[in-house]
Order: sequence, then structure tokens, then C-alpha cells
Amino acid sequence: MAPRPEALWLVLTTEADAQKASALAEQLISRELAACVSFQAIQSCYRWQGRVEHANEVQLLIKTKAPGLNALLGAIEALHSYDTPEILHWQAQPSHAYGAWAAASINPDA
Repeated sequence: MAPRPEALWLVLTTEADAQKASALAEQLISRELAACVSFQAIQSCYRWQGRVEHANEVQLLIKTKAPGLNALLGAIEALHSYDTPEILHWQAQPSHAYGAWAAASINPDA
């Protein structure tokens, strides 16, 4: 049996619209901090400054590897359009082929 590929980190955030989501994703990809960013239109309900809010947003699922995680999180905080962006992250085990592709696509030292 072949050894398991290096685990990936999945990072979830939201942006206000497709244009902002695309701009954030392009920055993360061009800086080689993420291998891939997937987008999904969502509707959110949350409490903000004492009020219940409803918003149409775009959710981004970002894939990276452990050595670049902190740089990726810092870039999201610096580039994000929200004052308090949602940033959630967790580890996932990729398939061999996808894990190898993702690892080759990320250069946290770039």
C-alpha cells in the first residue's frame, strides 16, 4: 500500500459578492498560498452589531497545506473586504492524485 499523501488544510470564508470572492481567490492563488478555491453562492443569517442580518454571500473553500496555513490566514485577514471575516479551518485527507497536485501547486515561501 502506498503511503498516504500529506494532509491538506481546508479554509472556509465568505465574501460579499462574486467579484470580491474572485479577487480574493486570485490573490491567494497568485501568491501560491492556495492550490484551489471553490465558490458557492449562499444566503446567511447572523447577528451583527445587535441586529439580525440577512445577506447573499459567496462562500469560498480554500485548499492549502500545513506549511502555508499561517501565511494564508494572514493574507485572508489582510485582503478581505469584511472587518471581521469568517475564517474556519480544518485538516482533510486528500486522494493521492489530488494531494500530489495540490502540494505541487502551493509554495508557502513564494
